[in-house]
Amino acid sequence: MERYLRFRWLVGILVLFGLLSTSAASDLLRTTPHPSLSPLDVVVIVMNALQHNDTPDRNRGISVTFNFASPANKRVTGPLMRFVTMVRGPVYGKMIGHQGATYENVEIEGDNARIDVIIKARGRKYLGFRFLLSRQRHNQFNGSWMTDSVIPIEVVSS
Repeated sequence: MERYLRFRWLVGILVLFGLLSTSAASDLLRTTPHPSLSPLDVVVIVMNALQHNDTPDRNRGISVTFNFASPANKRVTGPLMRFVTMVRGPVYGKMIGHQGATYENVEIEGDNARIDVIIKARGRKYLGFRFLLSRQRHNQFNGSWMTDSVIPIEVVSS
């Protein structure tokens, strides 16, 4: 099992390295939605922000994550201070300061996307989260991918 997880970890690092070495690398530095970002770009930005949550300011990563929440998501989870409390809570709190992430099962169908993220949390524990995203239409974020929800998922190894 540990060998399998190391393999997945290595694959994740290689995928991320490949993303960062592309010409779109500057897009991965964005902190707000933009039509040039793919669903995977959005999830990578969010996970990097949460990994370094308090840099340069306290809860900056959670704020970036909130920026990428869809308007429908924000109606349920907002305003920002409520969102901060939710993300710091028991369900999502281990995403903050995680030690690395791999991205799997990327599925895009029309204006909807699903991406599974496996994180290595502190204490060498692996946790999974499924990001559901949609391309925004007919609002101020037209053409941008944004997160509709994040659902904890079971991490299974073979």
